[in-house]
Amino acid sequence: MHYFFKPLSTILVILLPVLFAKNALQPYKKIILIGLVFCLFGDVFLMFDAYFVFGLASFLIGHILFIYAFTTFNGFTTNVKPLLPLVIISVLMFSVLKDHLGGLLIPVILYITCIMLMAWQAINLYLWKKEYAFLLIAIGATLFIFSDAVLAYRKFISNFTIAQFLVSSTYWSAITLISLSTIYINGKSKRDF
Repeated sequence: MHYFFKPLSTILVILLPVLFAKNALQPYKKIILIGLVFCLFGDVFLMFDAYFVFGLASFLIGHILFIYAFTTFNGFTTNVKPLLPLVIISVLMFSVLKDHLGGLLIPVILYITCIMLMAWQAINLYLWKKEYAFLLIAIGATLFIFSDAVLAYRKFISNFTIAQFLVSSTYWSAITLISLSTIYINGKSKRDF
């Protein structure tokens, strides 16, 4: 059931913008959809331990696409206030994981850097314009960090009773909120896809 319902859940999240995003903000919607498809690839790869690196790479590409999507409204913003706590979280995550990563040290550093940049741009977007859709994006990106932190701890250090529940609930909440942002967005994108 796990192998069926895990990808199905992500497919249902992907369908939200396809079925309900009626606005004309096509570039943002398209980029988010492609990013969510890479999350689906990541979901499938992570179901098999042998393909963990491919799962990591899929989510990395997804996060890069999310960063690009979030910067379609106001460019890449450099407001440093939300960056400081994200850097602290990144350093703490890495310090806990570093002795357990082995050959995955560099890929995990790249991944942590990318997800923090994604969260930074998501939070900056909400700080720039406090719209409901941007709030969904900021909360979704923050939940993504929490989900990945628990997943990494479970994978590299120690599994614990509610780890899978925490990973799954925060991950699907994260992608659902990011997906829903395509429905509630009001702003104009500055870039063409």
